[in-house]
Amino acid sequence: MVRTSTHWLLDALLSSKPELVLPDNYNLSMDAREAWHQLQTTLRLPASAICNALSLTYSTDSINIQEFKPPRDNPFSEKVCRDMGILPFDLSVNKPVIATYDPRRLPEYYDQIRFILMGDFKLAILSPEEFDIGLTRLFSTINHDYRAIDLTVALVDEGEIPQLAKAILRSAIDKRASDIHIHPMVGGAAIRFRVDGVLERIASFPKQQHEGLSRYFTMNAGLELNPLTAQDGRMRLIYGQREIDVRLSLLPVFDGMRIVCRLLEQGKQFSLVNSGFSPSDYHALKRLVSYGSGIVLLTGPTGSGKTSTLYGLLSELNSVDVNIMTLENPVEYVLPGISQVQVNDAQGLSFGDTLRSILRQDPDIVLVGEIRDAETAKIASQAALTGHLVLSTLHTNDAMATVPRLLDLGINPSVLADVLVGVVSQRLVRKLCSSCKVKVTKPLLPEELEYERITGEQPGCRAIGCDKCHYTGYMGRLPITEVMEVSPEMRTLMLSGCNNVNDLTEANNSFQTQMAVSAGQWIVSGETTVQEVGRELGLHFWRELAVVNNKVPNMLLDNFSRSNSLSEDRLKVLLISDNKELQSMLAESFQYGIVFVNNEHKASEILKKDTSVIAILIDAALMQSTPEKWLGKLREQLAWSGTPVLFLIPQNQNETKILLNKFHAHAMEYDENMTSPTEIVNKLQSILTKGTL
Repeated sequence: MVRTSTHWLLDALLSSKPELVLPDNYNLSMDAREAWHQLQTTLRLPASAICNALSLTYSTDSINIQEFKPPRDNPFSEKVCRDMGILPFDLSVNKPVIATYDPRRLPEYYDQIRFILMGDFKLAILSPEEFDIGLTRLFSTINHDYRAIDLTVALVDEGEIPQLAKAILRSAIDKRASDIHIHPMVGGAAIRFRVDGVLERIASFPKQQHEGLSRYFTMNAGLELNPLTAQDGRMRLIYGQREIDVRLSLLPVFDGMRIVCRLLEQGKQFSLVNSGFSPSDYHALKRLVSYGSGIVLLTGPTGSGKTSTLYGLLSELNSVDVNIMTLENPVEYVLPGISQVQVNDAQGLSFGDTLRSILRQDPDIVLVGEIRDAETAKIASQAALTGHLVLSTLHTNDAMATVPRLLDLGINPSVLADVLVGVVSQRLVRKLCSSCKVKVTKPLLPEELEYERITGEQPGCRAIGCDKCHYTGYMGRLPITEVMEVSPEMRTLMLSGCNNVNDLTEANNSFQTQMAVSAGQWIVSGETTVQEVGRELGLHFWRELAVVNNKVPNMLLDNFSRSNSLSEDRLKVLLISDNKELQSMLAESFQYGIVFVNNEHKASEILKKDTSVIAILIDAALMQSTPEKWLGKLREQLAWSGTPVLFLIPQNQNETKILLNKFHAHAMEYDENMTSPTEIVNKLQSILTKGTL
């Protein structure tokens, strides 16, 4: 039996949630706004639950205000929208979407709305707070204080340079580029796009066009045409229904102007759920901000996704009963319902001065773009002590390094131990293209083989490349994280002023995840590759992976971390021998390439030219003098390289073996039959793995 009431909003809720328990004699206001507020406060119902109930009752669409992009050609005036209680949510589709928080009123205005739109429309539900945010964004003039460039419109008298500039901007947006680099090169100029964190060469053009582009961007950003001064500016682009802010940096260099454009799409939805975090990382982030007060920090290099993660956290925390303020330099994205303050260095207002002013505005949550100096660090810690939740970023290599860094900035150890809730260190790695990735098959590549040796697991997939990913093998990015939640044991250690990272890590062991483990989960799942993680994290990834798995790290990991593509030259072993059988058998058994020479002089020449050689195998059967003289010649020709050496000694050369043992050189005997090279392969691998020279 369906429970009913005398209120339209309660009827919708009880129909979709029959288990809902109402207080005795519960009455809702007949005013729609007040009724929504009552349900959210007295019954603790989230706005999304009420929206879903109304969507089911009135058969409407579900929408998210974060996806709202104000239509450029809006036929409704602000007065009409407020009088009717409607928001033109999406007018670009065949059947426009009109949003409201009170669907009862639509029959009254249905014909009028159809007349204005010149056709039928679909209804969608928003909460009153989301409705107000949408109207504010729709009719606000804050985002139109500088002229926008429409990339889809060509002016009648438009010259070659404006057309070229628009073509570059359109191409960058189509390719999902985050940055455009235009810089002088060998008498002309080159264009590069940063896509998924990696720079790609796009084109080159003559110097005259480069000078014209410099003037075009300078003038449209409202900057001075002064080639001797570095300048920063902004532009706004319109591309279809998309609005993109452009942050420009112009820097004079030796033979021209270097231009970098950062593309920031406005109306972008920031959500932790859609940010690519694994469920475990998502819940860890939510747990850190559930403390209510304290400091939560994100660390990582520029471009590692810190701002997007912080904005995603704010979107999760944003509600009508929470006052959120941000302090940024500059404000990159506008967040509906959140007060964002931009630091004004030109007027002498520092981070510290502006943060003091923000704290007088009674905020519950404060986002500080970056803790960059002692003043900001101390004010942020005092704010956390007085009951505020402070979110910020810090530049450190890993999560645990934030503790000594904050102590160096002058925060009292007892204060830091009290306010620090946790730290998230984050990086972004490219995600394999779902259209062309393939399962890993044997033979394994050196990086894949090393990953399997350390973890006991085989990587999931490899990058191939297709037209959808522009033949890179990757499409989009995903986060890999290290989450550190301060444990009681670590807090006690911090009270004593301890800044030793090893001691702090040991005290916090069970409250911390490792970035190498996070990356490994994506690798095994086939979402990214060993090569991509190695490119982003470098040698840190391999060393941490080895420690986590109780394995000895390989000295060749540095070579792996530098590998940028599957087509790069293989690592090689240099074999000094004239034994054809030995050459043939090792060539079939080694995971590395092999270069064959028959004397130390040729070996020295190879080492001077080929940096991919990682070890030398020397066949002692080549010796034609006393062991002392022969070894002296070898040292004279090869010692400069510092390359690890393994001597292969025939069974009858005891004198050579004794001499090599005296100098602790790596050596092993082999018999004439050479039935299997396995022992040689294993011995050499052992030397390389231990990194012993």
